[in-house]
Amino acid sequence: MARDDEEFALVFNGVYPGLCRFLECLLGGPGAAQDIAQESFLRLYRAGLDSVPYGEARFWLFRVARNLALNEIETRRRRSRLLDKVRDVFQFARTDPEKQVEEAERARIALELLKQLPEHQRAALVLREQEEMSYSEIARVLNISESKVKVDIFRARSLLRERYREVGSRKPEARSQKRA
Repeated sequence: MARDDEEFALVFNGVYPGLCRFLECLLGGPGAAQDIAQESFLRLYRAGLDSVPYGEARFWLFRVARNLALNEIETRRRRSRLLDKVRDVFQFARTDPEKQVEEAERARIALELLKQLPEHQRAALVLREQEEMSYSEIARVLNISESKVKVDIFRARSLLRERYREVGSRKPEARSQKRA
């Protein structure tokens, strides 16, 4: 039993930081990311390291964490729709919606651009850029072909470049409108 705990500790120490970074990018913050990472490790611990083929624990954990993150994203969407309905019912007065949107946009523009990507492209790009996984490793985590990984990463980078240019070209217009 002690040997199993030592092996689990090695896997945890080697994978947890990267798993949290991956989840933070998918979810947009550290709170839920850490909870989901811990839940993933808890599931591995309950299943036992011997139930996962040797050398596959990292990929298994990323796959489980991704699925849990997708569930969390769907839960957030449902909550958001409910809150929107509540706001519509009570018709909260908003002071200056344009100013609020501009402030929110400045605060999280990079994260928003990443969030706008389709989930499969975002996951592949984050695993490649932040976790520095190879295309074959990403394919194993996402359970897709290596060629699909390459296409998803290419398209994600292209979309980010395009959207970044759009945001950059809108900023001068907004400034000139404020001055006028």
